[in-house]
Amino acid sequence: MHLISISGLHVTMLAGFGAMIAALVWRRQTLPLFIPVGKLAAAAGFLTAFVYAWLAGFQIPAQRTMYMVGVVAFALWSGRSPRSFDIWWWALFFVLLIDPMAPYTPGFWLSFGAVAAILYAMQDSDGLLGLPTGRELELHWRYRVIQALREACRVQAVVTIALLPLTLYWFYQVSIVSPLANAVAIPVVSYIVTPLAIAGALLPDFIGKWLLIPAHATMDYLAIMLTWMASWRWAIAWSSQPAWWALVLSTIGIVIAIRPGAIQESWMPRVAGLALCATLFVQPLSNINLSNGEFRATVLDIGQGTAVLIETKTKRLLYDTGPIQGKDNAGQRIILPYLRGRGINHMDRMVISHSDSDHIGGAATLLKEITFDSMMGSLPSTNPLLANLEERKVPSIPCRFGQQWLWDGVSFHIWHPHEQTIFEDQHPRKPNEVSCVLEVRNQTTSFWLTGDVEKQGEADITERLTQASLKNLMDKNLIFMAPHHGSKTSSSQELLSALRPDEAFAQNGYRNRYGHPHPTVTARYQGMSIPFYQTPTTGAQVWEFLSKSELKQSEPVFWRLHSKRLWHRQPQ
Repeated sequence: MHLISISGLHVTMLAGFGAMIAALVWRRQTLPLFIPVGKLAAAAGFLTAFVYAWLAGFQIPAQRTMYMVGVVAFALWSGRSPRSFDIWWWALFFVLLIDPMAPYTPGFWLSFGAVAAILYAMQDSDGLLGLPTGRELELHWRYRVIQALREACRVQAVVTIALLPLTLYWFYQVSIVSPLANAVAIPVVSYIVTPLAIAGALLPDFIGKWLLIPAHATMDYLAIMLTWMASWRWAIAWSSQPAWWALVLSTIGIVIAIRPGAIQESWMPRVAGLALCATLFVQPLSNINLSNGEFRATVLDIGQGTAVLIETKTKRLLYDTGPIQGKDNAGQRIILPYLRGRGINHMDRMVISHSDSDHIGGAATLLKEITFDSMMGSLPSTNPLLANLEERKVPSIPCRFGQQWLWDGVSFHIWHPHEQTIFEDQHPRKPNEVSCVLEVRNQTTSFWLTGDVEKQGEADITERLTQASLKNLMDKNLIFMAPHHGSKTSSSQELLSALRPDEAFAQNGYRNRYGHPHPTVTARYQGMSIPFYQTPTTGAQVWEFLSKSELKQSEPVFWRLHSKRLWHRQPQ
C-alpha cells in the first residue's frame, strides 16, 4: 500500500517529470530571460509533488517527500546549497508544524526513520566505483549495472535493519521476505505500473485505456507473486513489543551496523551491532509481578461485545473473543495484536459464554494464531467452533454449574447454566439465558464474568447463592460484570441485592444501536452506590487483585494512561 499510493520515490519521480516538462516548455524563445529555467523547473517540480501528495491524501510519507522537494526548490531560488540532513530536518519541522499529532502515527516514524537511515549510511558515497559523481558514464554499462545493484541491496539492507525497532514496536512482527519482495515490487511498480497508470489517467481515453490495461495486468501478476511469497511459513517473524532497554540497545547497534564506509573494512563492529539488535526479540516476562494467589483481569475495549483476559502466576484464560463485523472481527483487530504485543502465544483455556456473534466472533481467528489447551463454553453441538476445535485436537467441555478448578492459588467457579443443561439449537431458552457465568476468586476478591445472562438465568443464580456460599463472599471485594452489556433485561434487583457488588463494569460499544447500558440499569447501580465503569469511557480496564499479605492499609490505587486509553484499578 505504501509503495503504490504514498511512496516518496514516486513523489520524487513525478516531481522530476514535472520539472522536466516545465523546463522543455520554458526554454522556448526569450522566456528564460524573465525566470531562469532551473528555478522555474524547481517550482514546477514542487507543484507536481504537491498535487500528487494531495491525491494521496497528504499521508505523512507523501508530505515528507513534498516538503523535501520544496526545500530543494527554495534553496535553488535563494542560491543556497543545502546538505542532505538539512533538507530532512526542514521537512520534519514542517510536518510537525502543520500536524503536531503526527508522531502518534507509525507512518511518521517509519518514513522519517527510513530516510534518515539512508542519508546516514550512504553519506560518504563517492560515486560509481570511486569515480566522482558525473563521470559514471565513462565506465562500461555492465559495471554501472553491477554498482547500481550493490547500492540498491545496501539501501534495502539499511532500511530493513534500521526499521527493526519501529516495526516491532508498532506491529510486533518483522517481515523476513520483504527484502526479496521489495527487490521485485519496487522496480515493477515504480518503473512500469506507476508511469503507465498515471499516463493512462491523464491522457484521453482512446490512448489512456491501452496504457491502463498493461498497468493492471502487471499489477495483477505482481499481486499473485506477492501473495505466494507472503504464504511462505518463514515469511514473518512474530515477536512482542520490545522493552525500553531493548529499544535503546538496538538503536545503538543499528547506528554501528549501518554506519557509512566500506563493509569489508569494518565487518566485525557491524556484526556486533547486529547482535545488539537481537535484544529486540527477548520475550517479556509478562506475569513477573504476580505471585501465588494473585490474578489480573484485563477487560479489553472491543466495542459491543465481550473479551476478558484472566492471568494468574503461570496460567491464562480468555473469556469470550469479541464481536464480528462483516469480514472484520475483534480477534484479528484487537485481541490478537494485544496478545502479540504482550508476547503471549499460548492460552490455557478459552471460555465462550454463549453462541452470540459478539462473544464468539474472534474465536476462529485466535485459534489460527494462538495455542489453546482447552475450551469450555455454552455452545450447541452444531456450532462450527466445536468442529474447528475438534479438527485442531483442542478438548472442549460444556459449561455447567458446579464446575471448579484451582490455578496458582486462584479458584474458578461456574455458577450457570444448570448442571443438567443440554445444549441444542432447539433449546427452550435462548442463548443468552444459558450463558456461562464464571467467578474468579482469591483471598481478597471475587470477580464475576456474566456473559449475556438475563433475568431468568439471574434468578437461577440467585437461588444457588445459599447462605454458605454468600458467607464465603461476604468478606471479599466483589467486582461484577453487568450482564448483557447493561441491558434492561439483566442486572436484576434480586441478584444485585444478593451479591452486593462493590464495583461493576460493562463492555459495550460507544453509542451502540442497542442503547446499552440502559438508563434504568445505570440508575439501579447508582441507586445502590455501586461505581459503574464502562469501556467507552475508561478504555481498556486492567484490574489487579493481590493476595492478603500484599495489601496495604491505604486508599485504592486509581490512574489512567490517556495515551493508551488504559484504565487501571487495584481494588483493596
